[in-house]
Amino acid sequence: MAGVSFKGVTKIFGKDVKAVNNLSLDVRDQEFMVFVGPSGCGKTTALRMVAGLEEATGGDINIGDVRVNDVPPKDRDIAMVFQNYALYPHMSVYENISFGLKIKELKGFLWQVFNAGEAKKIKGSIDARVKEAATMLEIGHLLERKPKELSGGQRQRVALARAIVRKPKVFLMDEPLSNLDAKLRIQTRAELIRLHRSLGITTIYVTHDQVEAMTMGQRIAVMNGGVLQQCDTPEMVYRRPANKFVAGFIGAPPMNFIAGQIKDGHVDLGHLNFVLPAGHPAATMNGKKVSFGIRPESIYVKGHAPFAAAEGNTFTARVDVVELLGHDNTAYLMTGEHKILANIDATVPLHEQQDMEFCIDLDQMHIFDGDSEVAIR
Repeated sequence: MAGVSFKGVTKIFGKDVKAVNNLSLDVRDQEFMVFVGPSGCGKTTALRMVAGLEEATGGDINIGDVRVNDVPPKDRDIAMVFQNYALYPHMSVYENISFGLKIKELKGFLWQVFNAGEAKKIKGSIDARVKEAATMLEIGHLLERKPKELSGGQRQRVALARAIVRKPKVFLMDEPLSNLDAKLRIQTRAELIRLHRSLGITTIYVTHDQVEAMTMGQRIAVMNGGVLQQCDTPEMVYRRPANKFVAGFIGAPPMNFIAGQIKDGHVDLGHLNFVLPAGHPAATMNGKKVSFGIRPESIYVKGHAPFAAAEGNTFTARVDVVELLGHDNTAYLMTGEHKILANIDATVPLHEQQDMEFCIDLDQMHIFDGDSEVAIR
């Protein structure tokens, strides 16, 4: 096993396109790290540099204590699971799983003079490992089939089994669930978590899906524009986002943002005005331009909140549209020039095209610098 470290890693395509910009990050031994961000943020490029499929323009990449910038991909002792699975269509499931292992095992014995007994020993070892991985992923009954005879979920498991049998130092997974339907993605997320818990192999997992990141990662590295924005546990990234981008990207529905400024211990949003919690550092920044953020689940119908509604945290809004989602309902609110999303418990009545009283949890508000967009805590 081994951790992975990025030390000032940069990747430039062409003359000036910085796909990854000065990335410094340590992935701990046996950790499940998720790289998340929108398309083009640099997460897949970072993964491919670890694999050796892209060459770093600057900085160092270490696997364990070894700098691997100049190490060929085949010698890095990593296993990669691709978005499109990359299975050999002419091979059976068994052959797909065992192919890389056969190459590895045979190379290890090139120094020996092969005889029937030695070849039999290698074959037996490979067979045992293939069947062990197939049993773990519940595809033992599919070993004689070809990829075209499998469903998307089954192909994904074959790709995982092919990675598992090699027992690498590091797993690299590039959006492996993106081709699965919604129900199967949920099931497979749980399988991957159990798999990591069982094997304990350092894993870097790339996704653009923040739900996957929140549910799977022991830590999340949020990227945007090639730059690492924040790396922390899912809970901390959600509750204490480092900046406005992270706050808006993590969470569904997304956080509400309203531009305003600080006035006499309040955040003045024009039509709305909220009291800043006691001791909040923004309270002393009179005249400071800020962006006020509040998550939809921190908004309540007045009288149904788990806290007392007071003058400093209430507002009136027209309920424009209500989306019925079962346990919660998403309400689209209009107040003055502001549009606000609220997640309201389904047991609380909402009336479309009527004005209602709402309140916010002041302890859950977020204030971001109006210029730098960095969180003010």
